[in-house]
Amino acid sequence: MKKVLLLLLSISMMFLEGVIGQDLHIQSNAASIANESNSTAGWSGTAVITSSTTNPQLGNFAISMVSNTGNRYRMDYFYNATVGTDYVIRIWARQGPQVTTPAAPAFANWSGVTGFSTTVIENTNWTEYVFNVTATSTNPRITIYNGTSSSGNTAGNTVFVDNVSILPAGSDATPPTAPTNLVASGTTATGTTLNWTPSTDNVGVTGYTILQNGTSIGTTNGATTFNVTGLFQNTTYAFTVTARDAAGNVSPVSNAANVTTLTAPDNQPPSAPSNLAANGTTTTATNLSWTASTDNIEVTGYTILQNGTSIGTTTGALNFNVTGLTQNTTYAFTVTARDAAGNVSPVSNTANVTTLTAADGQAPTAPSNLAANGTTTTTTNLSWTASTDNVGVTGYTILQDGTSIGTTTGALNFNVTGLTQNTTYAFTVTARDAAGNVSPVSNTANVTTLTAADGQAPSAPGNLTASGTTTTTTNLSWTASTDNVGVTGYTILQDGTSVGTTTGALTFNVTGLAQNTSYAFTVTARDAAGNISAASNTANVTTGGSGIIDYTSANANLPTIDWTGRDLFASRNVGIGTTNTQGYRLAIDGNVIAEEIKVELSQNWPDFVFTKNYGLPTLEEVERHILDKGHLQNIPSAMEVELNGIMLGEMNAKLLQKIEELTLYAIQQEKKILKLENENKKIQLLSDKLLELEGLVKGNN
Repeated sequence: MKKVLLLLLSISMMFLEGVIGQDLHIQSNAASIANESNSTAGWSGTAVITSSTTNPQLGNFAISMVSNTGNRYRMDYFYNATVGTDYVIRIWARQGPQVTTPAAPAFANWSGVTGFSTTVIENTNWTEYVFNVTATSTNPRITIYNGTSSSGNTAGNTVFVDNVSILPAGSDATPPTAPTNLVASGTTATGTTLNWTPSTDNVGVTGYTILQNGTSIGTTNGATTFNVTGLFQNTTYAFTVTARDAAGNVSPVSNAANVTTLTAPDNQPPSAPSNLAANGTTTTATNLSWTASTDNIEVTGYTILQNGTSIGTTTGALNFNVTGLTQNTTYAFTVTARDAAGNVSPVSNTANVTTLTAADGQAPTAPSNLAANGTTTTTTNLSWTASTDNVGVTGYTILQDGTSIGTTTGALNFNVTGLTQNTTYAFTVTARDAAGNVSPVSNTANVTTLTAADGQAPSAPGNLTASGTTTTTTNLSWTASTDNVGVTGYTILQDGTSVGTTTGALTFNVTGLAQNTSYAFTVTARDAAGNISAASNTANVTTGGSGIIDYTSANANLPTIDWTGRDLFASRNVGIGTTNTQGYRLAIDGNVIAEEIKVELSQNWPDFVFTKNYGLPTLEEVERHILDKGHLQNIPSAMEVELNGIMLGEMNAKLLQKIEELTLYAIQQEKKILKLENENKKIQLLSDKLLELEGLVKGNN
């Protein structure tokens, strides 16, 4: 009879141990250890509660809890308990996206238990939370919040929960042994089959978790084989397995089975991407999106083309943000897909996009603090403080005595060259933006160049001769002097006395001579330092006798006087067909015909355009000036010409400057054309090689 009682007692104790050791998280749901399913059974609450496959901690699913508005930020789980019994509750949790920062999700406000305190869920990685509690109710409640009452109800705050177990204290804490003899077989380009020897446990193994490179990719409920799919060809993977029991104890990992997938002979390109469209286009950007391509193995990425040229790739994303575009410009975008074997799909449909035009009528502020430093005899360095603009400053224009001498594309300094020594200049700067708006001028930086220490006189002018001598005039010409720095002009001497100077011209017209008189003319040269050369050779001149009728007030308008003679001289102004000479020495109301007209300029001939430091305006700047002013820079407008006329010498110099600028533009364009032709030749060579390789591949097949 004792043996029977002992047997019954043993059976009762085993039964009680099994009941006591049973996991009370019994529903089949995404967070269950031994009974995982695509379900949220047993969990309820005001939040949006779903089953999720996003990075589960164990198996294939986890429970996702997402806040909605209006205090919808909690979920609860009720379990059957015995009052006074101690329980160990294990829950794996992690933060998901948090719209409110910090949202402070937490385990809080549990009911029906003692020994619990509010615990914040702090990590975005999976973390195990263990609670030792004593039941005070037969139906305790576990509550999880997405945040505090002021933050948790923000729509979008997310918490993930997985691998939940509720066990009586003292339940099974012994993990299974590690699975052994893990091997892989039947490996293909995208899959392999794993097999292993079962683990052992003091109570019983309930399943296995398979890990790929340390991350869970699936579970079994006891099976010791697992088929792995979705691998990449020609790639090495490390697989391990762990065992688990009903109490949630997890074994050590098995040995590693290293697998390298096969390489599949893939000659089939993906299908063309479709439904390419652009949206959200601005002045400089647009967003592209398209429908995915398909492939016999797998699409690995996409290439985005702008007007036929690649501007970027994705590794699978079906959208691309294009930046760096020019406003009010049309672009053609296409997309191609590629697979792991390098096969490229046909191009997608074309998405034509025209960028917006920026409505910018606000000019930049004036540059400030313009200053000059390092001034020499021919150069100076300018620097200034940047302007500001509502969109952005694109560059600066530097003006010398009100005339542009160069630009920068944003630099706040400029080196001025080609100045004349001992000369004062006034420099200013204006800023411009992409819309062509020009700022007010900066402050003025007045600069006086240094005087070169020059003690060497020029050489004597040579070959002085006189020609065209009349009764009162003669024309002198000579050969130029040379100087170590530069000849700045010549002095003409009549019988040893200066009668005039030139600023570089090698001719001089002498007037006011007496008829039938001999004169001795010489010329000296001077440089910027004031050094005077030796006198030239002497040109002796004798004027002729009177051969004209003298002009007097008595005979000026007599009809009997026909003013015909070899020369006509007037000490004041002469008007032909008009009595209003407007202050000019000669005024003619009518046409003029002459075999030749000579204009002597006191200003520089515009060969400075060909110097290295010349600030050639960009064609965009020229276009903006034409659109804004209606004429070329530094060329008078039609209204100015109508009002003031033109100076032939000055206008010829301005026109030559424009011709020289056009020559520079033509040279620039020629270089660009040659570069493009060379690039086209390279592209053609690559195309020919690709066609040749394609022919070889087709021939081998």
